Amino acid sequence: MADNLAAWIAVLDRFERALDTADVPDETFDPPAGPVPDELRERAEAVLARQQLMINGLLASRAGVARELAALRRVPGRPGGDAPVYLDVEG
Repeated sequence: MADNLAAWIAVLDRFERALDTADVPDETFDPPAGPVPDELRERAEAVLARQQLMINGLLASRAGVARELAALRRVPGRPGGDAPVYLDVEG
């Protein structure tokens, strides 16, 4: 049981560090054997909630970038075209 507790603490530490630095670990996640110990359940739920907030924020950012790209694709005279790229609006 102590090994399971130490393993889950290490996992939660790793997840919290990744959230604090907005980093996405590139290694695969292999959960420790057995369920999250009861004494870590609240901490694990808080980490999960933070992860879900980050995921939602990334999805919203991705949607915003997609809208901006779509708008840019509709602009006539994009680089590579034969129309002017800049518009002088001083009057």
